[in-house]
Amino acid sequence: MLVNSLEYLYQTLRFAEPGSLYSTDKLSFMIDSNLNDARQFLATIIEEGAASGSQDATKTRAIELSFKIILLLGIVRSNVEDFLLVATLLDKYKVQVDLRQELDALLKDSSAQSESAGPEDAVSKKYSKFGDKKTTKSGLIFYLKAGTH
Repeated sequence: MLVNSLEYLYQTLRFAEPGSLYSTDKLSFMIDSNLNDARQFLATIIEEGAASGSQDATKTRAIELSFKIILLLGIVRSNVEDFLLVATLLDKYKVQVDLRQELDALLKDSSAQSESAGPEDAVSKKYSKFGDKKTTKSGLIFYLKAGTH
């Protein structure tokens, strides 16, 4: 039952947008606290399973899914602490887990952001007399600096 629940959570997080759970409002802090508890539970699964050295297929799958879920939580929450925890646990227990698919999602997101930053930078330089800018779904909104009109 644990593996089925982890599998469901993994599939749900796999299709979530990177950074979609990142926010700074009050509710987000409560959600973040709950997700930290979940991350600690997943880390416990990894630590207990790796310490026992069991070759049971169910435990091995639970450990693998726990690593993947913590990494995906880091991507969805934009939380470096999750990335560091995965790296630390991998190094500490020398567990072999294939995280290529999850890391590809992270790389695709960062390359998409760098591609989208290029045209905005060019526009910003062109309209440097403007003050603040705001990115919306429909494009960039520029605000005039005081005394420039």
